[in-house]
Amino acid sequence: MAKGTIAKQEVISKIQSAFGSDFAGENAGKAYVWADDGGERVQIAIALTCPKVPYGEAPAQTLDFDLVETPKPQVDVTQEEKDNLAQMMARLGL
Repeated sequence: MAKGTIAKQEVISKIQSAFGSDFAGENAGKAYVWADDGGERVQIAIALTCPKVPYGEAPAQTLDFDLVETPKPQVDVTQEEKDNLAQMMARLGL
């Protein structure tokens, strides 16, 4: 039995109890509930997982994406492709 299996069922039971008739069901590790979204009825899926490291126990890690340089692929465009593009843009009035 996978870690958290029993706990997940207990959580689903609590969600079902809390949402009552707005509990739509569960499937593939998700509980589905109905909710009001400003007058529109929408369904919300709540994913249920059992993390290896509980929230709050792992040291916070931040990524500085400014330091990561994304390589730009070199794309060779043929003259025929340039001509086709120019013709399409002319037909579209762009």
